[in-house]
Amino acid sequence: MKVIGRVLVALSAAFAATFAVPGTAQAGMDNQMSLVDGGGRTMTVQQWDTFLDGVYPLDRNRLTREWFHSGKAKYSVAG
Repeated sequence: MKVIGRVLVALSAAFAATFAVPGTAQAGMDNQMSLVDGGGRTMTVQQWDTFLDGVYPLDRNRLTREWFHSGKAKYSVAG
């Protein structure tokens, strides 16, 4: 009986530890594109945490498609 009790205590402690330790949230970069214009300037665009959520068409037309987009974008121009 002592062994079963110890195993149950160990399992419950391990189960509680999975919820007690806070996880680290990390944003992932989805894609990055760069281009150089005629003036020699480089423009870089990055998209982070992009999510497209397809929804039922708000106009109730079966031929249309609608999405909600969420995410972050960042750009920089050098030159």
